[in-house]
Amino acid sequence: MQELQTEKLQAIKLPQLPDNPLVSVLVANYNYAKYISETLESVLCQTYLHFEVIVCDDGSTDNSCEVIETYVQKDPRIKLIRKQNGGVATALNTAYRQSKGEIVCILDADDLWMPNKLERVVQKFRSDPQCGFVIHNVIQVDGDGNFIKSTPMFESLASGWMAPFALQNGGHVGNIPPASALSIRREVANYIFPINQAFLRNADSLMISVGVLLTVIKSVPEVLTKFRLHGKNTSSQSTSTADFFEREQASHARVHQEQKRLLTDVYGSEIAQKLTDLQSSIGICHDLYIITRLKDACKVERRKAHQQLITHPQFDTQFNWFNPKRWLFQWDLPDVLFTILFNQLYGVSSLKRLVRRLSWQFFKASTQ
Repeated sequence: MQELQTEKLQAIKLPQLPDNPLVSVLVANYNYAKYISETLESVLCQTYLHFEVIVCDDGSTDNSCEVIETYVQKDPRIKLIRKQNGGVATALNTAYRQSKGEIVCILDADDLWMPNKLERVVQKFRSDPQCGFVIHNVIQVDGDGNFIKSTPMFESLASGWMAPFALQNGGHVGNIPPASALSIRREVANYIFPINQAFLRNADSLMISVGVLLTVIKSVPEVLTKFRLHGKNTSSQSTSTADFFEREQASHARVHQEQKRLLTDVYGSEIAQKLTDLQSSIGICHDLYIITRLKDACKVERRKAHQQLITHPQFDTQFNWFNPKRWLFQWDLPDVLFTILFNQLYGVSSLKRLVRRLSWQFFKASTQ
């Protein structure tokens, strides 16, 4: 590991990459026999060939391992590790311990890569020797691989040395894609792994939140991953409950603790104390207000949460007047109207997705 840097916040120094770096692809699988074959095929179709795939099966009860074994027999670059069920963090930790690459990529067992994904990632790392974190855009598909939206998931992506911003924003940095679009230099990954096993889900959020405090981010604007939404993965499940947002708050709190610990270990307590509290994040203020509405909190608590949200310095940027969510948050709407708008904007049924898509197309057209 790097020597502790206590004088000031600065990206860790990275050695030069070799001419043909090995890329380690980490896959945590649990009961994704339906998708894992297509996922592995998307890796084998890569134009960049110097890679290894470490699949850790987290105690699947379907025929995932049999499917994966056919690929192990087909290509020596693919390895399968079996373990008892313990959550995605333990599976990724197990895969990481067996990996050897100078670059580490995460691939969810149900997602798909474009053929030039690894080639573009390696190019981006080589373009800046001090870049330790590469991200790229993704596009959403359903369980059958059909496009949910015809446009990329992000209009823009985070880029540069984001740590100072993160410290001022409760540790949060927006415009970071899901796990299958994350690639990290091993020197950075060594600070992140092993991932805290308390992260039974959302382990990628910990990787993002810790990684941005250590190194420069470079982004590739093009879509290099198909991000699958279906009935089994957590990203597709309904978010229209207070319980969901409270779980997210608990996850954010754990991430914040991990960030504080890392800042202390790497930069010293003086820098760690500069990490602002969670309420400095627009995302946290957003979640807190929704919780007060869905749980029918008292008016004083609700108004306090509302004021924290709409007076946040990033409110106008995050929720501009062409964003339908602005309607939901600008005014402290009556319960009936809030519920109707909330269900349309945050639900996941086919009808609600259609409403959101039409709303977005309307607002996009109105700006042209």
